[in-house]
Amino acid sequence: MPYMPQLDEPAEVIGAPAGPPGGALNYLQRRFLRAGRMLVAGGFVVVTHATVGGQAAANAAHALVGFALLLLGVSLIMLSPVATKFRPGAAQVGAAIADAALLYLFPPAGN
Repeated sequence: MPYMPQLDEPAEVIGAPAGPPGGALNYLQRRFLRAGRMLVAGGFVVVTHATVGGQAAANAAHALVGFALLLLGVSLIMLSPVATKFRPGAAQVGAAIADAALLYLFPPAGN
């Protein structure tokens, strides 16, 4: 039987919703989620292209880079729920690095 929080339990139980009251996402959490989503999608595209393509020597390097992008994206997505638990400076530095990686790997249209 799964755990169901009861009405008389304190808010600090395991099943309590994370984040501020109301469940709204923090700005840093949204930045981590956006960066992670883009890196996972880009890594998936690169890995898929590397496995379907015909050149085995070049595709091994592409698959490795795509796998690294995929892992980085998944780690950012997994980090987003706890982004508010760190010191504000540490989370902002992590979000700035994620934004810089996104702008380097996926430049905006028109640049």
